[in-house]
Amino acid sequence: MGNKTDKNKEETQSLLEKSRALREKSKATETKFNELKAQVDEFIHADKSTEDAKNI
Repeated sequence: MGNKTDKNKEETQSLLEKSRALREKSKATETKFNELKAQVDEFIHADKSTEDAKNI
């Protein structure tokens, strides 16, 4: 019985470590996504400003 409990603890610990790693990766991905989104928004607004200036 103790052997099964130890194995469950090891598996639980392994899953927790994987979960932590995935959360860190997710945070990094979210940060990069937000940076790219900001660049796209800036590009779109810059493009609209240029079109507005041409229409005047």
